[in-house]
Amino acid sequence: MNDTNEKRFSVFCNPKGIVTDVLQDESQFLPSTIVGTMLFSIVDPSDLDKILNFFLELQREQTAIGWEINVLTEQGTETFTFFGGIFDDRIGIAAATSKDGAMKLFNDLTRINNEQTNIIRTLSKETEKNKTEKVEPPVAYYEELSRLNNDLVNMQRELSKKNRELDELNKLKNQFLGIAAHDLRNPLGIIMSFSDFLLEDLETELSADQKMMLHTIQNSSEFMHRLLEDLLDITAIESGKLNLELQQTDLVGLIQSNINLNAVLAIKKNISIVLEIDEAIPTINVDSNKIEQVLNNLISNAIKYSNSGTSILVKISKNENEICVSVTDQGLGIPSAEIEKLFKPFQKTSVRATGGEKSTGLGLSIVRNIVHGHGGKVLVESEIGVGSTFSFTIPV
Repeated sequence: MNDTNEKRFSVFCNPKGIVTDVLQDESQFLPSTIVGTMLFSIVDPSDLDKILNFFLELQREQTAIGWEINVLTEQGTETFTFFGGIFDDRIGIAAATSKDGAMKLFNDLTRINNEQTNIIRTLSKETEKNKTEKVEPPVAYYEELSRLNNDLVNMQRELSKKNRELDELNKLKNQFLGIAAHDLRNPLGIIMSFSDFLLEDLETELSADQKMMLHTIQNSSEFMHRLLEDLLDITAIESGKLNLELQQTDLVGLIQSNINLNAVLAIKKNISIVLEIDEAIPTINVDSNKIEQVLNNLISNAIKYSNSGTSILVKISKNENEICVSVTDQGLGIPSAEIEKLFKPFQKTSVRATGGEKSTGLGLSIVRNIVHGHGGKVLVESEIGVGSTFSFTIPV
């Protein structure tokens, strides 16, 4: 069953943002007068600029995904995640108080729209055929149309039921992963601490084989620690709990600090990191801890997949609407057919790290969700044998 606290709805609007049809509103959250009025009417006045930019992105990109917008409800203001798409001459919008719920609802909306479109096209062809043959459509024609419409309604109900079941299973999975990762973190921390202690305090008393075994324990523990942290992050994100603590941040200083942090890894592989700033970059309203996590993933990945003696360029630039940060390496490059795998959890490409470093397969998925949570985008350009550029944008 759905979370009783979750609100969700899906509607069709005309190009001006006026609601023409309500497709789903199980919690009866929408006002009864919503059809014929602008969707803007249910948005908190402080977020009118967000809903406007949401519609502008829809017009520009044909889709707008993962926008968090405050909506007026009987209980007060609540944050909904909005997904939208343009279907021929109308706009389909799905929103829910969880990102997962909004995404499932939007998938339903897209599927139903496609099925309706196909049925209309089929019936239109039959109509044209009847006109050509000068035959009046029989009563059975309209009965078939009615039957198909009923089938669509039943299909929508069945899809909603299956989505509720999947939603519950996904919540149980996230809960299990969160508990497992949290409970494993403490004993793993003890293993890491003790291996550090043995390597530092007993270095002169250990044989070469003993040192090698302790280094293996240390490296494996560090990898497991990163994996647990990533599992906790991805579990929180999939549960719709990406809470951003926004504050004015010196992005250039944050990037410089992260470069210094990763410089130790780069020096070990004889790799240089260069920072290039196009112009004066203003402070920006972001969650500095989350953006630092994005930077650390991108810069450490660049080091991981670069050869010794190469350089990494970190570039920050600004245009009228957004700030862009890019990380360019001279590494192995990624096959174009595998780029889609990059941002899916636990998916890995055929490219292997140049120093044998391990990957959890979760970092870039977390990067994408954090950047999308800030209203930005993540882009990838790569060429085999030349290198890759990962970049992300943050709206000003």
